[in-house]
Amino acid sequence: MMIKLDFIPHIREYTIISKIQAGYSGDNKYKLEKEGKFYLLRVGDKVTVDIKQKEFQHLRLFENTDVNTHQPIDFGVVGDKFYSIVTWVEGTPLMDVIKKDVTKDYYELGKKVGAVLRKLHQISCTDEKTDWYSVIKEKAEHILNVYRSMNIRIENRYAEEYILNNLELVKGRQNVLLHGDFHWENCVLDNDEQIGVIDFSGNNIGDPWYEFGNMMWVLEYSESFTNGQLDGYFDTIPIEFWRVFKLYTALYAFEHLSYDNGDDTESRIFNSTRMLRLFGDDFKEDIPLFRKNFKS
Repeated sequence: MMIKLDFIPHIREYTIISKIQAGYSGDNKYKLEKEGKFYLLRVGDKVTVDIKQKEFQHLRLFENTDVNTHQPIDFGVVGDKFYSIVTWVEGTPLMDVIKKDVTKDYYELGKKVGAVLRKLHQISCTDEKTDWYSVIKEKAEHILNVYRSMNIRIENRYAEEYILNNLELVKGRQNVLLHGDFHWENCVLDNDEQIGVIDFSGNNIGDPWYEFGNMMWVLEYSESFTNGQLDGYFDTIPIEFWRVFKLYTALYAFEHLSYDNGDDTESRIFNSTRMLRLFGDDFKEDIPLFRKNFKS
């Protein structure tokens, strides 16, 4: 049911095109039109206003740049609701592009996405610091404690050991403002074959390499895209990247397993095992198989 929007200042200047069903934030989202241009309206509970206002303000980093993403227009709080209006980013989600024909080579498309991610990180490089090691250590301890309390197990003891033995890898990592949910559903392709980035959800300052965790979902459909994303981001992939990426892969797998997202247990075990097998059946490969098998 569409909520009443009359409380938003100047809302009558816009035409409500549609309510947007996609997403998991719990906010209400709408596509608006005004004078031939489109906008995204987000409305949510005031309890999250601090987080949402930071997300809105962070978009100002990308004003007057060539990054194709939302431009902030208006933000406010009325009663027990917040609202934000940003420009609409036109395009087809890359997930839909790739799934339409998984037989194609998407290496060049991946390179475009990797170049955009690198630009996002360059622009959002910050003097603000976070103790990223403590963040990841606390996250790892929580995830593994939840996993150990569950009645399910995956046959990969080495992956758990790898996490515990390699947390030191993230000490001293570079700090940037993270997008927070960078993946093929939050990147779009417009009619000019340019990449747009949507749905910034991150307020965390941390390791830019952490953003590569979400590549795992596209890997099921296109290894060429994933390899392209890496080559678009890096001039030459540093060897230490693979060790850190392996740590994040293991963390992501156990997090998926221990997070009750509505999927059945067998599905979570299947996906977590698939993630770990990026580094071989026993998780002991130094470089993931999708890269070892890649021929440029």
